[in-house]
Amino acid sequence: MECEACGLDLTAYRGCQEVTLRCPQCGKEYDLNTFAQQMDDEFEEEMGFVPMDRI
Repeated sequence: MECEACGLDLTAYRGCQEVTLRCPQCGKEYDLNTFAQQMDDEFEEEMGFVPMDRI
């Protein structure tokens, strides 16, 4: 998944209450729902290890 602003690959960022995708170059953040149709098995496997009970 690429940043719409600068075209670089996005990285997953875990916040306190949610996971977003962030561009390492320009810092633009995207909600995961923005790229839901593009997510493949490899991405889902990586996100499966992100703890979501940090509240």
